[in-house]
Amino acid sequence: MNAANDNFSGVRTYHGQRYTVADTCERERSNGTLATIIVWRSICANCGAPFAISTPARAATFKPNRRCQRHKRPGHRVRSVEE
Repeated sequence: MNAANDNFSGVRTYHGQRYTVADTCERERSNGTLATIIVWRSICANCGAPFAISTPARAATFKPNRRCQRHKRPGHRVRSVEE
């Protein structure tokens, strides 16, 4: 990871859940070019535990996971912690 957060600093919201940029890094693609990866931090919609995800900086859409690894349930609706 590196300290190049200045280019990607910020906050995004997805379905009311807040994601903040924690870090950025570069990874080599299979064709040899470099891709910038953004590491996002949020809190689990189920238990409130902090977790991190990564996305390509040039991703066309932002549809992140809303749960920590323990509560990850693809295809199931997220219920708020209060429910």
